[in-house]
Amino acid sequence: MPPQPPALLDDDDWLAPPLEAALGEVFCRFDADADGAWSTAELQSFARTCNGGDEFGEAELSQVGEFTTDGHGRLTRRGFLEMMHLQTMARPEDTWADLRALGYDSSLSPKGVPGSSGAEAAPSEKPESVAAARGSRS
Repeated sequence: MPPQPPALLDDDDWLAPPLEAALGEVFCRFDADADGAWSTAELQSFARTCNGGDEFGEAELSQVGEFTTDGHGRLTRRGFLEMMHLQTMARPEDTWADLRALGYDSSLSPKGVPGSSGAEAAPSEKPESVAAARGSRS
């Protein structure tokens, strides 16, 4: 029997460490100018990769503002993690589909991903409420 894929969420319902690391790499891969935020062009590049060449429509683009953005309305790494967390909570199968499109296998290892550096992701950026809940259980 093949091994089970890793859980996408941890015990606090935040992104599990392997998923958060993979998403950190994805964010860096699409942050073409390495400024820490995705422009509309960078966001659309991510969308095309995940959606078979289709870009986000106006509705999806307007929803980006619901997540953490920089002072210019561009999605930050934290905002990207928030966006993917929301999707994973509601539709984990969509997150798996995105990960496959991005070149990840069922163990969340990049397989032949152009531009994948394997660099360490930044430390966890879970929302304060989740981090506080985890700390209160210690």
